Amino acid sequence: MITLRSVYLFNILFAALLPSYASAMPNTHIHVIVSLVDNVSQGIVPVPARIGNGDDPHTNLYWGAAYGVKTFLSKANGWQKLGCEKGISDTILERCRFVWEDKLTVTADAYRGSRIDQAMLDFIQQAATPPDVANREMVVFIGHDGLMDEQNQLIIERFPKHARHDKQAVALTCLSEEFFAEHLLAAGSKPVVTTFSFMAPEAYVLEAVARGFANQESEAELRSSAGAAYAKYQHISAKAGKAVFGASKSNQALQDGPKAHPVNMQIGL
Repeated sequence: MITLRSVYLFNILFAALLPSYASAMPNTHIHVIVSLVDNVSQGIVPVPARIGNGDDPHTNLYWGAAYGVKTFLSKANGWQKLGCEKGISDTILERCRFVWEDKLTVTADAYRGSRIDQAMLDFIQQAATPPDVANREMVVFIGHDGLMDEQNQLIIERFPKHARHDKQAVALTCLSEEFFAEHLLAAGSKPVVTTFSFMAPEAYVLEAVARGFANQESEAELRSSAGAAYAKYQHISAKAGKAVFGASKSNQALQDGPKAHPVNMQIGL
């Protein structure tokens, strides 16, 4: 299980390794929890075996493949990979850290595919942890929507609850407005980007949302940025791309006191 202490120690380690010009780290941080896609243990339409092995981050669709978090952020404009560490635990197979310009740091963890239950629990626990008063923080989940699967229903009983706070949460998984939003709200966080359809949770959406968060975009702007990136890489219309991320009824209802429809996609898990 991931802890705030382990993330903190990891951040200190790589801060010590940074060149002097980058020693002043930004106070805006995103923690990304990636559940590796796994043909064997997850309730998905199988993908090619090479990218569907949940025990192998190196080639996994959501980590080492072209649009996986590690590969995509390592090559994206303005991003720098600070370093990676393998074998964090039996569950977390690799952890990488990135920086975007001088505005944002990202810590990404690759979870073994068969431990999607722990990945989802850690995501909600991170969402339930109020941010440090001196920092802006966001937590992101990427992967299959395990809350759709019968075998993962018991984990919901362990989801924490917390009073309202300022940490923003993003769930890049199929139908996350329906399956995740209520749990994120109960955890006290604000689900600023959720999905209203089946979709491919690939890293170009994360990258767009991360830049938007660093630039202090509003929820509507973050959803728009996610939709624009999705439309570009999925080769669909801007309207169809933005419809995937909709407008959160959960946050609207909270401020005031859809069922999804399929879209054209390369891979939907």
